[in-house]
Amino acid sequence: MHVLIAGAGIGGLTAALTLLRQGFEVSLYERAHHLEEVGAGLQIGPNGAHVLHALGLGDALHHMAFRPEAGEMRVGTTGRVIFSLPFDDTVQRYGAPYYHLHRADLQAILLDAVNSHAPGALHLGKEVKEVRQDEQGVTLIFTDGGQARGDVLVGADGVHSVVRRELFDIADGHFSGMSAWRMTVATERLPKGLVPPKATVWVGPGKHVVTYYLRRGELVNLVGVVEENGWPYEGWTSLGGKDDILRDYSGWHPIVRRIMEAGGDGEFYKWALRELPPLDHWSKGRVTLLGDACHPMLPFMAQGAVMAIEDAWVLAEQLARHAQDIPAALSRYEEKRKPRATRVQAVSRRNGKLYHQHSTAGQALLYSPLWMVSRVAPDFFAGQLDWLYGEDVTKG
Repeated sequence: MHVLIAGAGIGGLTAALTLLRQGFEVSLYERAHHLEEVGAGLQIGPNGAHVLHALGLGDALHHMAFRPEAGEMRVGTTGRVIFSLPFDDTVQRYGAPYYHLHRADLQAILLDAVNSHAPGALHLGKEVKEVRQDEQGVTLIFTDGGQARGDVLVGADGVHSVVRRELFDIADGHFSGMSAWRMTVATERLPKGLVPPKATVWVGPGKHVVTYYLRRGELVNLVGVVEENGWPYEGWTSLGGKDDILRDYSGWHPIVRRIMEAGGDGEFYKWALRELPPLDHWSKGRVTLLGDACHPMLPFMAQGAVMAIEDAWVLAEQLARHAQDIPAALSRYEEKRKPRATRVQAVSRRNGKLYHQHSTAGQALLYSPLWMVSRVAPDFFAGQLDWLYGEDVTKG
């Protein structure tokens, strides 16, 4: 079986690797002419780590990643800890660690693994224009006039998915009313010990910030989400300035502002966060979708990349089990993955409301009970996440 994959992000590369391990021929097409160091930090929970370890990437992850001591929520202005969830027992509890990784580092690890299995599988500068399929196979038509033919097509081409548009005539979703500042700062630019070695969510009215370390602790990653009345910029990404982000977080805790102040010119980018309602279907005939192409989600569960990684394993597994009936394999993949991805989408959306409580009363009603529970029953929060982190798709 020859599988075509559109998109060489985290989901596409993981899909390529899982499919190659099943013995399939894989061709991977990416619109960019170079795979460059783009994006910022990723949090890979134990459920994603299971897949990456099963793919033989454990040593590379151990070398490049940062393992946080805990996840915690703090008040953005005062720094008061609302609750803390220790991560030092994730291996014992879930069988795999919790990682912080730079997106480019994980992409490089996956690409090296793909190249070692199938040199030449990746084709750069190939932007999908059209998808055609018949009973015998699928044809990709590119904007440069070239074509590719295979037995199956996986659309891993992100929230802007051309494959999704070709399948279902569904475009890029709508502006969520929130935008995200993203930046990384070299740890050496900051006072020693300033940033806690944790995945910290700093919450406040209409906005929040997430901070954590990357690259063995050499970088600090910051994501700042703010509510917006609209998105006035052309395109979905805008270059901002240090004054802009500091204005958004005026009066916030010195740790947060000190990280922002350490950023250099040209390091402050703002992304529009978009939402897409859950799709009725992910597959049609010999074509299916994966990751953000079928379930883009707000980043408030830190599971966007992990869901794509899980998708990739399950898809390869189903194609191997039902190789003689591709539509049935894709239907089974969707049946196994859609409920879980839809649940994570919904919880992510709910967390945005939890983080952004506008009223003092709302903050008291939510944050005070969380603070109390964390002290009376410290294992409570871990139990609330067992459905997520306890899943191991590699066990079938």
